[in-house]
Amino acid sequence: MRVLVTGGLGVNGAWVVRELLGRGHEVVVFENREDLSLVEDVAERIEVVVGDVRDGAALAAAMRGAQCVVHLAAFVDCDRDPHTAIEVNIGGTAQVCAAAAAAGVRRVVFTSSKAVYGPTTGKRGHPTYEPITEDDTRLPRGMYDITKTAAEDVLDWYGRMTPVECVGLRFSTIYGPGKLQRHGAATGIGLVSVYSAMIELPAAGRPFALEQGGEERDDLLYVLDVADAIATVAEAPGPLRHRAYNVSSGRALSLAEFAEVIRRVVPDAELRVGPGLNPMGAAEPAYMVLDPTRIETELGWRARFDPERAVRHYHGLVRERRS
Repeated sequence: MRVLVTGGLGVNGAWVVRELLGRGHEVVVFENREDLSLVEDVAERIEVVVGDVRDGAALAAAMRGAQCVVHLAAFVDCDRDPHTAIEVNIGGTAQVCAAAAAAGVRRVVFTSSKAVYGPTTGKRGHPTYEPITEDDTRLPRGMYDITKTAAEDVLDWYGRMTPVECVGLRFSTIYGPGKLQRHGAATGIGLVSVYSAMIELPAAGRPFALEQGGEERDDLLYVLDVADAIATVAEAPGPLRHRAYNVSSGRALSLAEFAEVIRRVVPDAELRVGPGLNPMGAAEPAYMVLDPTRIETELGWRARFDPERAVRHYHGLVRERRS
């Protein structure tokens, strides 16, 4: 199958590309710049088209012959530049869907986010972390949340009005190699890069310290499981029964527990995580657990990487890169 992956050179996209190649698919990557630093090992096996997801003509040309589109491309600095966020995350998604319909693409797989559920209040948050299902209310508050939610609605419209099957995957907190390499230090990046820093800094012989948040729990998903879920949905015989699926471990893990996992893998790691909640000091915290029952039941997908297996894999890649 020929698959077009928008944002395929990014932190998550690089692993999606590897997974699709490993399953024998032909991969075309559509990116706004040709930065191959995260896909050097497979760069010769992919076709890269440089373009903007707001450019319908460029998308149409890149989609020729594709049976499936995986749409990862997104603008993430949404609160700083909301107009670009709307243009890229909502308008770009509309352009992807329109181009897919014109090209006769069978399915569009959109990478949505737990952000559509908004901040965690009541039973959704501490201390119960009641699992959130796909049918629960979406409560977007931040601009990133809003654009992901609106993009889902755009996808739903194209799925109803055109022959293209459109499906959105709502991921829990993703962590994995590449976040620090591409984005820099954890400060100011968000919780996902905190998890990366907790692994990468000790691997480099450097200490990690966070003043608060050790008791806060979240639903962690290793990036290789992200790639596996996307490829599973892309390949699934259709039609799918739903337009939205949670993709998660379904488990609540505290930051302190994650630190203990790292210490088991890296005994000499210098990790200090203070007590309390809300490690990022967010005005509206969004630490939550997603219920993955729908994708498990319908498509047989389950997260393969428990925290210790993920940390061992991640740590090994970091050490390999440094050697």
